[in-house]
Amino acid sequence: MVILGLVRPELTRRLVCPSCTTPLDLRAFDEEGGRVREGVLLCDGCSTWYPIVSAVPVLLDFRTAAHDRFVSDHGGELAGYTLPRGRPRPGEESVQQTFGEEWAAVVDSELSFTYSEEDLESLNRRVWLAFLGERPEVSRLLDIGCGLGAETLALRKVTGADEVVGIDLNLSLLAGGAPREAPEGTHFAVASIFALPFERASFDLVYSQGVLHHTYSTEAAFSSVSAFVAERGYLFVWVYGQEDRLGLDGRRAVVTRTLYVAEQGLRPALARAPEAVREAFFKVASRAAHPLLRPRVQHPERWGRENTEHYLRDMLSPRFAWRHRWNEVLEWFERDDYEIVGVQSPNAYRELFGDRLWGVGVAGRRRG
Repeated sequence: MVILGLVRPELTRRLVCPSCTTPLDLRAFDEEGGRVREGVLLCDGCSTWYPIVSAVPVLLDFRTAAHDRFVSDHGGELAGYTLPRGRPRPGEESVQQTFGEEWAAVVDSELSFTYSEEDLESLNRRVWLAFLGERPEVSRLLDIGCGLGAETLALRKVTGADEVVGIDLNLSLLAGGAPREAPEGTHFAVASIFALPFERASFDLVYSQGVLHHTYSTEAAFSSVSAFVAERGYLFVWVYGQEDRLGLDGRRAVVTRTLYVAEQGLRPALARAPEAVREAFFKVASRAAHPLLRPRVQHPERWGRENTEHYLRDMLSPRFAWRHRWNEVLEWFERDDYEIVGVQSPNAYRELFGDRLWGVGVAGRRRG
């Protein structure tokens, strides 16, 4: 289910060039009610253009297939400006490709991973963002790695933020355009964690759940997104935990460690394989795994084979999937001058979903 809104002028006024940080000018080609479906964002600082495709700005500092298609449609209207001239960071092209394939599998699904819309609200209200309390001090929120946008909308409801921006590296955001308009003040864009198109220290809450560990360096990604938190603002991060495959007993320990070994062997090979090979593998694997996985998820009645395929792709196709220790993550917060204000609640998670909580979820408040 693609849930993107149209590009609104209030977003474009806040954007800066991901290459040189100059504010961008908007040139619209197709508008609806004063909002942009197709157009271009222009940087006069480095003479670079960035396309708006299917109502989503593509604010990457490197060239993609989306840029090439845009040139074929609008090349004559881009005189005086050039394509982005940067180069992807290590693995970014692979990450963009495999996550694009992953999200394309569930574009019409009601679920985001195993969670419904209601689950995402409860998960954030009671587990990830419980530290905010009943009256969050959040006006502007940045969701790093928004997928198709379901969690971004849940964050808007939980925090009551005036403006929420969801960004993702992969181009699946462009596939469905804007069949359903997002609420006023909710925006989406394609961007890199390492070249975000915003002014630094401009968000009251920067949120990243399950994303930073899929970059070439989780620590470098943390430092990059940390810079966009305003003074006395909040940063929430959840990453894979190194101890999650340890400390279990009995049959579950055997199953968990067996899956981990299988993942460690398969994931690098699948990430580097041709797309056709991945496609064939996951079609076969999802058919085999679906009857086993479906009875174990939160909403088996809504869980289709496309959800099983998405689940398997997320586990086995990303090039990077680092795991981290609690003390390691806490040290990143302290190094960047954050006071720890919240950690995930395993008990609240178990009350909500009847299962163990994995990973490392930490929130910090920037010292002022």
